[in-house]
Amino acid sequence: MVQHFRRYFAKKLIYVIFTVFLILTFNFILFRVMPGDVTRIVIPKGAAPGSDTFERLSHYYGLDQSKPVQYFKYISQLLQGDLGESISFETGWKVGDILGPFLFNTLILVGMGTVLSIFFGMWLGRVTAWKRGKATDRVGSAFFLMFYCMPTFLFALLMLTLAARFVPDWPIRGAYSSTYYSMDWTDKIGDRLVHTMLPLFALVIETIATFSIITRSSLIDVMTEEYMVTAVAKGLSSREILRKHAMPNAMLPVMTVVAMNVGWILSGSIMIEIVFSYQGLGYLTYYAVLDQDYPLLQAAFMLEAVAVVIANFIADLMLMALDPRVNV
Repeated sequence: MVQHFRRYFAKKLIYVIFTVFLILTFNFILFRVMPGDVTRIVIPKGAAPGSDTFERLSHYYGLDQSKPVQYFKYISQLLQGDLGESISFETGWKVGDILGPFLFNTLILVGMGTVLSIFFGMWLGRVTAWKRGKATDRVGSAFFLMFYCMPTFLFALLMLTLAARFVPDWPIRGAYSSTYYSMDWTDKIGDRLVHTMLPLFALVIETIATFSIITRSSLIDVMTEEYMVTAVAKGLSSREILRKHAMPNAMLPVMTVVAMNVGWILSGSIMIEIVFSYQGLGYLTYYAVLDQDYPLLQAAFMLEAVAVVIANFIADLMLMALDPRVNV
């Protein structure tokens, strides 16, 4: 068993390394096959050819050299943690320094939202599946389907409108107040909670339906298996059957969906962050597109893609632990 797991781990790790390498390569190629001169893509428009800024950035990105040299320079800089310089922020600002605060805000919002959605979504899915065909199931299923089909931005706008109408003093934009950095740590926590409440609620309500539907469907399939009938015949209580027999076997497809959503934490929820002007990574990506800040976009795409790959790698290992029958 241990040897089987080691071979499985090694195989998946090789896949992860190879996939990340392909992502980095594609990320490099993508911004060099776009129409126009690549130097005008990664160098600010105000920097005229021959100027100090133009020459410095051309040398920094290796744009004055061949494509293979540019590629190896790009990989070398990434391995050193250098993600390039932004062209929409002040001159000389490192992309890594810009991403930090936005990434932290996204981890707070989408991280908490994902955890709450997984917990309550699986709980609701379990309840509706166990009471299949009853009023609880019908009401719950209607709730899931309504929010599953509703566009994210529409519910976020509804929340924003209701808050502005009925609670006018409630902060409806931003991740924190303008006086945030002058507060002590307890006030900072309270300020963030107040600003995060509305976008967090909108995010949880929108994503909870996915986990509920998957959990319900998977659990209903499991409940028709013969070993469930055997568990009932043995005289086990409903709680024991659900906890010890049904849920462990229903977790396999649920874990796949959980991994996909956890992997997308770094990308944030772009529509919710834009509607609430919440300064997360999704919000930053949107304005990087508007400002045509390609070095910033390149770094954001890389982080989001690599996060998904790593999350799926962890999910594969968890599936292997849950079901040893998974093939190497």
